[in-house]
Amino acid sequence: LLPVVGLAVYLEGQEYDPALIQFAPSDASVAAEAAFLPEKIGDFTRAGALRRFTEENLYEYVNGHAEYFISAGFEGLAVGEYFLPGADPSAPGVIVDIYDMGEGVHAFGVYADEVGGAAVKVAVGEMGAKTPQGLSFVKGKYFIKIAAFEESVPVESMAAGIDELIGSSPSTAGEVSRFPDAGEVKATRFIKESYRGMDFAGEVVERTYDIDGKTVHLSLAGGDAASMGALVDSYLAFFEESGVEYRTVEKESGMLYRVIDPYEGDWYLVPGTDAVFGIYGEIDEGTLDRLLRGIVSTEEEGPE
Repeated sequence: LLPVVGLAVYLEGQEYDPALIQFAPSDASVAAEAAFLPEKIGDFTRAGALRRFTEENLYEYVNGHAEYFISAGFEGLAVGEYFLPGADPSAPGVIVDIYDMGEGVHAFGVYADEVGGAAVKVAVGEMGAKTPQGLSFVKGKYFIKIAAFEESVPVESMAAGIDELIGSSPSTAGEVSRFPDAGEVKATRFIKESYRGMDFAGEVVERTYDIDGKTVHLSLAGGDAASMGALVDSYLAFFEESGVEYRTVEKESGMLYRVIDPYEGDWYLVPGTDAVFGIYGEIDEGTLDRLLRGIVSTEEEGPE
């Protein structure tokens, strides 16, 4: 009797769900990832199935850097390894990482941190750049990184192909396009939470300019009118509780607050209809007016 029972248990165990054996996505998001990383990209063939990572096991792929991605909004990662015909599949020539960062502004933040200011910009996705290791770009909520291990790898055409497969996606560039053209852009970064030590200020994009030799930082938090009104109220409450002096300033562009901050120095809080700006750094009246005109201009145009 025991051998018969054992055989029955064994046979039941062999009734595999084909979706677990073959690559058969179980939901729309997984299916989308599969479409973004097809079996062939140009002359390159994918080595086996995609590899997937979540918050629980991301450290297995980016050990020491997983917490950074998770704190930036990480929701999932799909990895495809590609090789040329005749090459050893165990030593791929190209690795493509597609990070789902949940929101476009999160993907942009990772891109800004990962790429840095020295990379060569390329026309792919919403923003892209070639790096010594390959090419990175942003498309909607996705941060895509192509790592090439040979100089001859056509990373730009591969990126263009992936970009086309992702297709239309809610724009990341809308937030970035709100920044005025007001000097030489030195850096742009995303701060997910506790901007400048204030726990109520998060989801902030900050751009650093060189304006006539002066270093100026312009921050932007975007949202609907109600959330932006609440954010301004939180700033004013924080100033009151912290004993930070501030004054109302009337400008042609509208009303703003001059903050006399003992730690940051004087800076300006600029409420908008669907955004709140902060202006920090070496600010004289001419620089302030130049930035305010640019902010008003981008507000009138609206986000892309």
